[in-house]
Amino acid sequence: MLKKIKDIDDKLISDIAKIHNPLLNKLMLFMTFLGDQGKVWFLILAIVVFFRRSLYIGVTFFSALFVSWLFAEIIIKRIVCRVRPCHKIEEELLILKKIPKFYSFPSSHSATSFAMCTVSFFFCAPWVTLVMLVIALGISFSRFYLQAHYLTDVICGIILGILIAGIAVVVNYRIMNAINPLLTVL
Repeated sequence: MLKKIKDIDDKLISDIAKIHNPLLNKLMLFMTFLGDQGKVWFLILAIVVFFRRSLYIGVTFFSALFVSWLFAEIIIKRIVCRVRPCHKIEEELLILKKIPKFYSFPSSHSATSFAMCTVSFFFCAPWVTLVMLVIALGISFSRFYLQAHYLTDVICGIILGILIAGIAVVVNYRIMNAINPLLTVL
């Protein structure tokens, strides 16, 4: 089963290279840049907290972002140790100039992006969630397009981010409601 998934991943990585073009390359590099170190997510977190002025929402966004990054980047990658596709490709064929050093599975860009998007589903206006979903999809696809991750890395990162965000919403509600029910009033 794992061999079959690996074979499909390898084929998809070679197929994605066939659609590379200069305009799409620039767009994908920009999308990846937005996700680097959570740049766009910290900016959105600051804006949402400023306008919503809710400790519960701020803590939930931050904890979902941090825990999804922690699990994807620090814990799971070091257990799975999957080599990135860009480490197997000739340097002159790479679009990314700064090649990630660590392992591939799962995509922490995808995990953090979808963690933030999922939390926004619970607390933000639908249009805000839609904007965040477009950004999250763009960042996630860019990681596959730029051959920094296999498609399964991205999909598993998305699932991880959604699960962690759901847990963060529930756990933060229970903790903050136990401390003071007024903290969870929206």
